[in-house]
Amino acid sequence: MAAAASTAFKNRYIDIGANLTDERFLGVYHGRRKHESDFDEVLGRSWDAGLERIIVTAGCLEEAKAAAKLVKADERLSFTVGVHPTRAGEFDTVLESPEAYMDALREVISGAGKAVRAIGECGLDADRTRFCSLETQIKHFPRHFELAEETGLPLFLHSRACHGPFLGEKAGSARGRAQRS
Repeated sequence: MAAAASTAFKNRYIDIGANLTDERFLGVYHGRRKHESDFDEVLGRSWDAGLERIIVTAGCLEEAKAAAKLVKADERLSFTVGVHPTRAGEFDTVLESPEAYMDALREVISGAGKAVRAIGECGLDADRTRFCSLETQIKHFPRHFELAEETGLPLFLHSRACHGPFLGEKAGSARGRAQRS
């Protein structure tokens, strides 16, 4: 019986964090075209290797919009909607207000239906504060809890070198703020 059970799961894989909106899959590295897009070949190799599904990770609003278009090409693809901690500053800079940014994320979610599998990748990253301050990350992290509650979707969380603030051990942390709201 053990042999039958193990063969039933052979090559059953799901990639839950594929950054397929990255320009590298289109042949662009650091703003310069290095080769033609090999996106279809990458997907083909993935399916051939036994992947059953791929969840494309969107780290900001523009990536969520790109992922929504991307997943229409193949029913085995789905995606996340959220803002990576290193991009949390976009809530303050991309649209006229953080609320407008949230509304734009909601619009992507509502337009994509069941293709959206999670809210995120979101959280805190104390190792990459050169991209976004920890204070800004903490300020906007609770917005993802709002989206998760509104949609019933799970959170795809990111925590790097910030265990205490991530778990709400410091006053004013993201989790603490989310619980108080």
